[in-house]
Amino acid sequence: DRPFLHSGRLAFHHPTDAALSSQREIYISDGYRNCRVHKFSPEGKLLFSWGEPGDGPGQFSLVHSVWEHRGRVYVADRQNNRLQIFTPDGRHLETWPGFVHPCKIFIDSNDTIYVAELEARVSILDLQGNVLARWGSERTHEPGLYWGPHGIWTDSHGELYVAEVLEGKRVQKFRRVG
Repeated sequence: DRPFLHSGRLAFHHPTDAALSSQREIYISDGYRNCRVHKFSPEGKLLFSWGEPGDGPGQFSLVHSVWEHRGRVYVADRQNNRLQIFTPDGRHLETWPGFVHPCKIFIDSNDTIYVAELEARVSILDLQGNVLARWGSERTHEPGLYWGPHGIWTDSHGELYVAEVLEGKRVQKFRRVG
């Protein structure tokens, strides 16, 4: 399992995301052309990489986000319209289909998964992959809807922030109700 190397060194090709594990290890999603996830030690030493182009388990078509939570690694496989879940050693566990170009994964301290989907949608799930909420579908500039969700996060009050790219060019904030 060798990563793409250039002059003996790891060569990224437009990495798309970085995440820390609970052990302070670093995951890098290297989606454009490499179709891989790289895992580094806290000191920055490459431990291993996994993934290759394709649409099978453990294969990617533009891996775009990575997030480690409770011993599972969640990967947004954007062009395959799915999330794939792995063990910290890169073994494929399961695949969740039904997304529309997922760009960013964020998991909060309440075990809620938030997914920004480039095709004008946001999904909120539990750790079993059950959809708790999903909204958006047509690209629009109307407040509360989306043009191109690309980033997603919650703050310490549980309020949601969605960053949009393309013609969206904005960040929307959603207040928690109830």
